[in-house]
Amino acid sequence: MTKMLPIVLVLFVATGAFAAPSVSVSQVPINEIAPAYDSGRGVTPGLLLNLWDLCDGGDTNVHILTLEQVVNDYSRLPNSYAQAQAVATILAVLGELATGVPGDACNAANAINAYASGRGGNSYLGQLAANIDLIAQLANNPEKLRYAVGQRGNCAGGGRSYQFEAAWDAILNRANPYTIGLVNEEYCTAKRLYQALNVRSNNVGAAATAAALPPVVTAVQRALGPVLAFLRAAANGNVGAAAVAAAKQALLS
Repeated sequence: MTKMLPIVLVLFVATGAFAAPSVSVSQVPINEIAPAYDSGRGVTPGLLLNLWDLCDGGDTNVHILTLEQVVNDYSRLPNSYAQAQAVATILAVLGELATGVPGDACNAANAINAYASGRGGNSYLGQLAANIDLIAQLANNPEKLRYAVGQRGNCAGGGRSYQFEAAWDAILNRANPYTIGLVNEEYCTAKRLYQALNVRSNNVGAAATAAALPPVVTAVQRALGPVLAFLRAAANGNVGAAAVAAAKQALLS
């Protein structure tokens, strides 16, 4: 069945220095837009765009959209750590957006608190591996996740309270000078999601923070080959069991 979801372009035009902006909205059927180009070399904005499109745009508020743009900007950098940060973040965020009903952020919060307390933080790799299963379902049969509930853990406040500033202080202190501007932008966006009043935004903010932890990014950097092969298959809407297994094994090894 052909999708006819609209692409909405919003243009703001101010008629004076203090005038309220007017809004013009135009709709274009999505099947009239050419598919994003993926060169097959590393992480590309085209690959990421096709992956973001797997999710229902109704749950992507302005701050999640800003986070998506930061991830896309990481992918443009010829730097393997930045590429790994893009991959880690999209695995984390797509996992949070995959289910119709959000779960909690306990696994992310526990990993963040562990890292901020000097106890590692790579426990979040298990969540990224679980997200690979969700992303495969999202690509192959998204209707199965429409009424599904996200993963639930057992932690105070559902993982909505954790050592946010301490974790990001450490992330920013260890950031590559080549990527520091984007890391700072990601911090600002994650903070808005952390402070939001709805669960979906809180979960995405926690996921993005956990995905930016240096032990997590380093592990993803080492697993980039199999994980990228999986993501390309997901972007094409047809993921086989072998690609899922290889990506999960690479992450967890």
